[in-house]
Amino acid sequence: MKTLQILMSTYNGAKYIREQIDSLLEQDCEAKGTASFCIVVRDDGSSDGTQDILEEYAGRYPEKISWYQGENHGVIRSFFELLQKAGASDYYAFCDQDDYWMPDKMSHAVETLQTIKKDGPVLYCCRPRLVDQNLQPLESEIKRPPMRPDFRNAMIENIVTGCTAVFDQTLRDMVVKELPEFTVMHDWWLYLIASCFGEIYYDETPYICYRQHQGNVLGTKTKKMDEWKMRLKRFRGNRGNISRQLGEFIRIFGDTDPGNENLKMAEKFLEARRSFWARKHFLKETKVYRQRKEDDRIFHIILLLGNY
Repeated sequence: MKTLQILMSTYNGAKYIREQIDSLLEQDCEAKGTASFCIVVRDDGSSDGTQDILEEYAGRYPEKISWYQGENHGVIRSFFELLQKAGASDYYAFCDQDDYWMPDKMSHAVETLQTIKKDGPVLYCCRPRLVDQNLQPLESEIKRPPMRPDFRNAMIENIVTGCTAVFDQTLRDMVVKELPEFTVMHDWWLYLIASCFGEIYYDETPYICYRQHQGNVLGTKTKKMDEWKMRLKRFRGNRGNISRQLGEFIRIFGDTDPGNENLKMAEKFLEARRSFWARKHFLKETKVYRQRKEDDRIFHIILLLGNY
């Protein structure tokens, strides 16, 4: 049986964390003989009693749950530290504190990963089911297209929702070999690495209930106007972050595989900032893309203006 570590970062999550942990303990991967699992939790400096709940569960399920107290570093560094401290395992999964996992989430993810030819790191993720704070499904006005994972997309957009990510030890080892000094989000960093050097499977079937509430660090909107405002804010807020993140990616991995065409493309993308004509040529030559047509049009303008 394969081994799996579920890595959870918590911060003032007392309101929902019991439901989340209970859903983890109900995973059917062991009963199916797919993978044995343990849950490792890092608390990022909670002040609402989250630690008491973690201590309670660790006492009730010592063979399954362990946790430790960390300094308040924020979600990105918290998950990276979890990866650094994680022991050897066949697979790893990121977990938020306030969602709800369906019983077959992990068994399905591991079974899927085992079907992927392993010439490099492998990453599984799925589309989350949007729910309200009471886990009731949310109706959405927004049509979301089937995802098309590719490095040409990963350079400019993240499609990996961290709490759905399951990946192998190869990817974990590549992440922790040298952590980035800057990345927009930890799950985007995984998407970059996996799409550049390995394989990604994006599952359109939801296997988690992704709770939307005011305390979300990041969330997904269900109304068109709300989402438009959020996307506009992100486009503005991320100005310069795409090239900064990609620069870190090249700094760390640029010399690891000289023949890698994705790395060559990333270097050209950064070099294209020097002139409008270089950017126009790059766009025509490589066809970098975002998942949604309207986003793609907007980003093409941003790219041509050099504001990335």
